[in-house]
Amino acid sequence: MIGHPTREEHACLPSLPGTYVLVLATSAYREVAIGRLGVLAVQPGFYVYVGSAIGPGGLAARVSRHCRYENRLRWHIDYLRCVSQIDEVWYATGKVHRECRWAKELCSLPRASVPLTRFGASDCRCRSHLLFFTIQPSFAAFRRKSPGNEINRLRLT
Repeated sequence: MIGHPTREEHACLPSLPGTYVLVLATSAYREVAIGRLGVLAVQPGFYVYVGSAIGPGGLAARVSRHCRYENRLRWHIDYLRCVSQIDEVWYATGKVHRECRWAKELCSLPRASVPLTRFGASDCRCRSHLLFFTIQPSFAAFRRKSPGNEINRLRLT
């Protein structure tokens, strides 16, 4: 089982609504069945998942849930979390739905690829809300692509 952040490490996220990016690290080749989407051929590198936390508890509650190992696999990201570790969380507060725009901006970063179409995007028309990078993606480059947004970074490892 991959290690995960302690409660204190992600407790500093605000309990406000917002949009977040999970930067996940993997170190081994594996195949993971992702619900009805099919099989994700996980390879060593960095997976970047974009989500929103508009409901009760906001960012703190949603990211906390992603950091725990749940027996119930509810979202696509839960399946990938079984074989990966969250290194960083990038986030912005507010009820504005940035998820689809951020996924497109991340896709335009150098070396980005879509490892599985429709991942995390079952309720929109995006190709995917999951990207793969062989090297860790640059927070600064992503932040430059989203001018006017106050995007924060929380390192968990």
